[in-house]
Amino acid sequence: MLFKILTEKANHGIRLFSFIFSLIICQHSFATDYQEDHYLNKALHQYFDLQLDSCKLSLGRIEDNPYGIYLEILVESTKIFISDDVNYYRAQKQKEAQFLSKIDAFDGQDSVKNFLKAELKMQWAFIKLKNGDEFSAFWSLRQAYNIAKENSTRYPQFLPSYKTLGLLHILYGIFPDKYDWILSLFGIEGDADRGIIEIEKVYLSSHFLSLESGITIALAKSYLLNDVSGGMEYMSRIHEKNKFLLTDYAFVLILMKNAQSELAEEIISASEKKYPTPFILPHLYYLKAEIFLQKGKIDDAIDNYRLFIAHQKGLNLIKDAHYKIGICYLVKDQPELVEEYFNKAREKGWAKNEADKYAEYALKSESRSKKELYELRYATDGGYYEKALNIRESIEENVLNPHDLCEYLYRTARLYHKMNNESEALEYYRKTIEVQKNESWYFAPNSALQAGLIFKSRGDEKLAEMNLKLIGNYSGYPYQNSIKQKAKAAIKDLN
Repeated sequence: MLFKILTEKANHGIRLFSFIFSLIICQHSFATDYQEDHYLNKALHQYFDLQLDSCKLSLGRIEDNPYGIYLEILVESTKIFISDDVNYYRAQKQKEAQFLSKIDAFDGQDSVKNFLKAELKMQWAFIKLKNGDEFSAFWSLRQAYNIAKENSTRYPQFLPSYKTLGLLHILYGIFPDKYDWILSLFGIEGDADRGIIEIEKVYLSSHFLSLESGITIALAKSYLLNDVSGGMEYMSRIHEKNKFLLTDYAFVLILMKNAQSELAEEIISASEKKYPTPFILPHLYYLKAEIFLQKGKIDDAIDNYRLFIAHQKGLNLIKDAHYKIGICYLVKDQPELVEEYFNKAREKGWAKNEADKYAEYALKSESRSKKELYELRYATDGGYYEKALNIRESIEENVLNPHDLCEYLYRTARLYHKMNNESEALEYYRKTIEVQKNESWYFAPNSALQAGLIFKSRGDEKLAEMNLKLIGNYSGYPYQNSIKQKAKAAIKDLN
């Protein structure tokens, strides 16, 4: 079960956590320590723009530089992540041992060598989790933790160790409480708040890992710690001064999480003009399709989902992309094409991340929402609130079946919440919980979570805890792990 939890954490992070954290490990100010090394500067910029083959050529001209080794590791890790291909991963598995040998042979300080080893172990743990090697991944994470912890103890002034250790403290800090005994058994401490403080130590310094640490904090706050506004604050400052394909991508993810899809679309469009297409990151086409679906530009959404499917080499989000094309045709009132793409979604891809899992759940469900509820959901998600309000007003509440009525109440609550009308949001979250009763929909548990977060922000700890603990009454619903993880983080903040 522990390995299942690890896998679920990694799958959630393929695009949001492990992927970015594995990719953005360095930054252009690396060169402050090695300004004489022109090729290191060049390689770093090439890496951040994902010009991986050119980056490798530049690295071939670098000698006796630990950050050259570091960047080599990142290039290989990135190639495996982007390939999204388990066969390619298997063909590259020996690279981990080769890099360990290279680090051992490097004539440098132990603090630097240990840092490189910890980072290598952590990156490869994410890669292994993504590709189904759960047992090996757990041991790699444990090794990374032990190396980083010992390095920070022996060399307390060596800042990079706090970046690695902090990230691991966050990861382990969001594990379900019932698995704390296993972490304790292996001498592993999980503490998300402590992890943020450790990474901030690096971010606030002038160290070469400052940028990466800021991005790590931004993503952790946005996706793991219920603090999207805090994540936005970090990422806005970072993106203003660092324009690379990877920083564009990270900023787009956080903007969309914060219902700012219009600005996200502007960044993707600018990237299309600046970088070669098709994008080396097909996920950008998926995100663009999501934005068009939110805006109601259905034909453009279909085109971009198809672009994503055409260029995505692996299985992640393939099921969801076909499902979303089906939704697009549902909105267009073309039932034959709806069924065609729903059938493709049933057959293609896999269900190992939240979006694909939800697509699989929805395709199996006997309840199919009214098309206006889909439109209301996506408009709200993108921050197109006036459009969402108009859609909501067009829905006749008294003719809805129980599922659609519950979803209507939930979507209304989400809309008011995102518009900062907390009183109305709380009322509709209450109604959602009341109407859902014992059904296994995600509307009520997420309503309890969101209501709990509102009361927490108001300083009403009693009502916050009461709502957050309601989540324990539900099981077997979509997004369950994510909702429970966020509730756990919120409850820990209350204590």
